[in-house]
Amino acid sequence: MRIVGYADRLSVTAGDEIGFRCSTDHPELVPELVRLRRGGGDRHDRPLVEEPVPHDLPGTVPGRIQHTTSGSYVSASAQRTEPGLGIALWFRPTRPGTRARPLLTVGAVTLAAADGEISLRVSDRTVLRAPAGTIAHRWAFAAATLGADGTARLEVYPPDAPMVAVQGTAEPVTATGPVLIGSDGSRPAGPGRTFDGAVARPVVSTAWEPAVTRQLAGGADPLTLLDPATTSALDLAADPGGTTVPDRGGLTAGGTVHHLPARGVPGPFWTGAERDFRAAPAEFDAVHLHEDDLADAGWDTDLTWAVPDDLASGVYALKLTAGDDVDRIPVVVTPRRHVAPTLVVLPTWTYLAYANWRTYAEFETERLGIYGENRGIDERDRWLVAHPEFGRSLYDTHDDGSGVCYSSRLRPIVNIRPDYYTPTTRGFRHYAQDLLLLDWLDRRGEHYAVVTDDEIDAHGADLLRHYRVVLTGAHPEYCSAAMLDAYADYTGSGGRLMYLGGNGFYQVTARHRGPGDAIEIRRGHAGVATWVSAPGEEHLAATGEPGGLWRMRGRAPNTLVGVGFTAQGFDRGYGYRRTGESDDPRVAWAFDGVRADTGEIFGDVGPGLGGAAADEFDRADTALGTPADAVVLASSVGHSERIALVPEEIDHGYAAAPPGVHPKVRADVVLFGRPGGGAVFSVGSIGWSTAMTHDDGDNDTARITGNVLDRFRDTPGEVLS
Repeated sequence: MRIVGYADRLSVTAGDEIGFRCSTDHPELVPELVRLRRGGGDRHDRPLVEEPVPHDLPGTVPGRIQHTTSGSYVSASAQRTEPGLGIALWFRPTRPGTRARPLLTVGAVTLAAADGEISLRVSDRTVLRAPAGTIAHRWAFAAATLGADGTARLEVYPPDAPMVAVQGTAEPVTATGPVLIGSDGSRPAGPGRTFDGAVARPVVSTAWEPAVTRQLAGGADPLTLLDPATTSALDLAADPGGTTVPDRGGLTAGGTVHHLPARGVPGPFWTGAERDFRAAPAEFDAVHLHEDDLADAGWDTDLTWAVPDDLASGVYALKLTAGDDVDRIPVVVTPRRHVAPTLVVLPTWTYLAYANWRTYAEFETERLGIYGENRGIDERDRWLVAHPEFGRSLYDTHDDGSGVCYSSRLRPIVNIRPDYYTPTTRGFRHYAQDLLLLDWLDRRGEHYAVVTDDEIDAHGADLLRHYRVVLTGAHPEYCSAAMLDAYADYTGSGGRLMYLGGNGFYQVTARHRGPGDAIEIRRGHAGVATWVSAPGEEHLAATGEPGGLWRMRGRAPNTLVGVGFTAQGFDRGYGYRRTGESDDPRVAWAFDGVRADTGEIFGDVGPGLGGAAADEFDRADTALGTPADAVVLASSVGHSERIALVPEEIDHGYAAAPPGVHPKVRADVVLFGRPGGGAVFSVGSIGWSTAMTHDDGDNDTARITGNVLDRFRDTPGEVLS
């Protein structure tokens, strides 16, 4: 990839400005604005469709390479002229190695840890080494003092071993200059040379006696042992959802947290009595730093687009070209005035959850077992492997094996592109797939507007109520409590919702207040997951609420949209069989013009996996909250044993599972009314909107969707009558 970039946000309101940042080794780039009408590309079964948009951008943009350094750390600044320095902190390494990793830096002094050794450097010269056997994932304590008389002492309290102390000499220093936790101040292009692991209870002061070190190692408050006016005790437990750290002492004005390390993390004195950091904040006083954390790539802006006030709402892109190389940086233009009857909500939080997912390239061989065939990958995924500094997805683990719980939009995200090829579905998924829905609406001549999850989270039902019908994208998996409330309030007060996907409204998610408007999750210990939360780390730092599945908090998707996640598999797509209930006059209009009669199958053809029931599946279940009056119009059939139940659906107890394909393995199409004329239509599968494009939209899946949209948009009063 010789051109790559990102915007300062994923959506912008017509009439506002948006900035774009670019990096390229070409001497110049040609910018243009396009409206994206349909996803696709050379490896898909249909071409990308885009149309030029008039703009006042310059004819060319000078090319330049912009660098990024990842790695989280905490910074502060100390100013003390009195000679002598004492530093100390607790640390729990998660990726120990032979290369020394910085633990705590004050000015020219750095305390560092390597496998089997703790060292003290002054002005890039190692003055003391303590042979201490630290253990991965176990807490240790280290302290160093440098006296005004040139004496130096380093003490380490390793786990399961006696204290180690070494003494020597060093040039006199003062507690002045930058205070860096987990960093020594170097910022190379690429992964930062920062500490991988948790840190807690940092102390910086003037030099102290060995007796003070012993008491600090025992958990004593440094401000009872040292002069608070000349001591820094940064409170890493305070406001774990923020990016600043107060200093309980007077040496610094407080610290700044960089690049979103994991917070709300148990420290060295966690008793295990509480799992919620709000209940015992003093015990959750650690920060888990990672070399590959990234909140903001930090690039400078190359172009600013003043979006015309009257530009139609839709999905656009800044298209950058140099020779045969091209990149399309996406942006959703949201409406300044709400005049369309139909609203499409793009699930951008799910896009962010999968942003820069590295499994395709890093586990290409392993995925053969998932697919049963070699589907290849998008070459942009190989580029990601060479650039770990651009962060990971919420499905990845950090280099130290811990789960990634934050995802930021302020970085190049190569899989949010209209021509991105997804092996999981043989082509379309997420962003590119949702563009297929917009293409279908365009072909019908629909008047619609487009917003993102950000707008729903921020404005709630007040925004939704401007529209007669709201359509979701194919995979709205990640959502906040505010988003669930918005949809429930909307449908409960006369709004009509079309949930056109699968595995939606599943994962507890929150917006972080830091740079990049990152989203945060904690996987917990349930559901489909590529990692699970460490003990005591199940609560979101941003909000304090327990993470994991909404289902485990009594808000299963069934209560909102009538169906909930039940199974997944990626071998192929399947069709739906019409139920007898679909002939009920209250709902039979949904099948006007549909070729499939009651008991017959529709939707068993299409691009990608080849059917409307594909990828991930949702089913109705009144025990999980599906309304008792919901009508199941159709259920998918013919699944292979490669379609597996998700963990929360697996039967427990002594009874053996039924032979063959489990009866819970299915996708259900449901329709039900809500108070005041509200209604919900759900299709039960991610693959539905892809199948709608089969035969240029001349298919039963598209007809059913169109019938429901027309009814929802145009019918006053009760829909099911």
